[in-house]
Amino acid sequence: MSPSTAFARRILAAAAGTALFALVVAAAALIVAVQPAEPPEWPPTLTPSPVPNGAMWSIGTGGFDEHPYVEWVAIYPDSTLWNILGAPSLRFTDHAPERQERPRSFEIGFYKYGPTWYTRNPIVEFWLGGPEHGGGSLSIIGNDGSGGQLEVRNPSDTEQIALDYRDPDQPTLRSTHPTQPMRIVSRTGIVSENRHTFADGVAVPPSSGRSGQVRDGGWDRGTLTVPATAISRHSLVIITPISEPRGRWWVDAIEPGESFTVRSSAPDEDMDFNWLLIDTD
Repeated sequence: MSPSTAFARRILAAAAGTALFALVVAAAALIVAVQPAEPPEWPPTLTPSPVPNGAMWSIGTGGFDEHPYVEWVAIYPDSTLWNILGAPSLRFTDHAPERQERPRSFEIGFYKYGPTWYTRNPIVEFWLGGPEHGGGSLSIIGNDGSGGQLEVRNPSDTEQIALDYRDPDQPTLRSTHPTQPMRIVSRTGIVSENRHTFADGVAVPPSSGRSGQVRDGGWDRGTLTVPATAISRHSLVIITPISEPRGRWWVDAIEPGESFTVRSSAPDEDMDFNWLLIDTD
């Protein structure tokens, strides 16, 4: 056998071996391909779908096996104070309150008249600024240069006390109660940096029951009783004569809730006067 013939046979044998190996590999791949595939194992989700509390979106813990779902933050399609679909709210739940028997939650949503912040917690605090800014400042101003107003409402939401600076020429502290005055109370008094605290004076209308005028009041042998339902045992009665007295006079008696009596040393006294009540209690 010539060398060229031997070399050709070796080449033919190698090609046949390679083809046989490829045939074996293809058969093995076909066998694997026809085997049934095992279903994939997906990791458990912490938030079941749909969300069990009716929220549109919710973040929480639990919700699988024996662990109930506990919501932390969620978006709802309505608001607590405006329970209408389309008035969404963002709600936060505090699961680490200072007192466990007083759970806390906070909601940003809507009510009948506009956006609202809602919580059943008795206090909401704003921590603003710091020593580098001289403390914090809560600022309220209207859009488009319209000024601002801060209101505190009464329990029935019908009246208000307002700090109003919408009129740039008339900063105002106002009460809208139809019959009761607004009280500014301080344990140690009120200080003004301007001596003209009341630029237009102090108006005490007779309808308040704390001021009045007596003319031809019907003195009886040096005694006159003036009805005054606002008077108390601690009231100061200020008398200002507007006619000449006939004798020396003084406030003789006070009947709380009813009247006070003025007495004169002159039996024929007929003095006219103004009177004013000032509470000292």
